[in-house]
Amino acid sequence: MSVEWFKRVYVYTKPFILMILLQASYAVYGLVVKSALNKGLNHYTFSVYRNTYASLFCGPFAFFLERNVRPKMTTSIFLKIMLLGLLGPVIDQNLFFAGLDLTTTTFAMAMRNIVPAITFVMAWIFRYSWS
Repeated sequence: MSVEWFKRVYVYTKPFILMILLQASYAVYGLVVKSALNKGLNHYTFSVYRNTYASLFCGPFAFFLERNVRPKMTTSIFLKIMLLGLLGPVIDQNLFFAGLDLTTTTFAMAMRNIVPAITFVMAWIFRYSWS
């Protein structure tokens, strides 16, 4: 077997391997969060800590790398960002952590995986089209 064969196999299997690693990290994440919640951590507190650390880590990258390509901040854009910020991290994470606290890890992670299917059904019901 040549080096070229290994390179082709690597290029072909790279997306699959990365997806397997991503799913494994989600499983480990669910187990760690469930363990912390079982030991008494409040899911609201955990959500605040998680968003705070994400902002502190990603904020400087966004500020320096996207500084010159951002559109002008208008009231409309600001309100959309606020709405997305409320719906995405706040409601989603709090509902997920509350469900994880009240059920098993397996059930909570399985329910999280049906979000794309529910999104598709909602788009179909409201006749949303990409074109």
